[in-house]
Amino acid sequence: MNTRAGKIVVIFALATCLGLAGCVTQQPYGMRDGGNVRQGYYRQAPRCQACGVVQRVEQVYVQRNGNGVLGAVIGAVAGGLLGNTIGKGDGRKAATVAGAVAGGVVGDQVAKRSAGTETAWRIVVRLDDGRYATVTQRENPGVRRGDYVQVSGGRVYPR
Repeated sequence: MNTRAGKIVVIFALATCLGLAGCVTQQPYGMRDGGNVRQGYYRQAPRCQACGVVQRVEQVYVQRNGNGVLGAVIGAVAGGLLGNTIGKGDGRKAATVAGAVAGGVVGDQVAKRSAGTETAWRIVVRLDDGRYATVTQRENPGVRRGDYVQVSGGRVYPR
């Protein structure tokens, strides 16, 4: 064989090998099962454990936290002062204690009733693993149905 023909054959063989190498795909890890790939055969990127798609967003009203302790303290002081103005001696002491107790109870109830309600949002999310999560939060999440979100710490965050 002459050298020129040999070089052409070598170049053609290298070009063919390089061309075929470009057609090779990465083989998945694991084992084949009768020509079918078993589930989990391909590596998957790690998923977010608490991510999913918003199914529903609705505005709701929740009870605002009233400060019953502060109301009770203020009521007790006011009741004690009022009770102290009644009677003399032991009667005054008893009226002061009774006024403080009654004032504390009334003050606690007034504080709880004046707390009222405030706006909140209830968001239902279908998580990637098929479970549902329902979150009620006071801050507007700024999401709508179909948005992909993450649920964390009792709140919904857009992703």
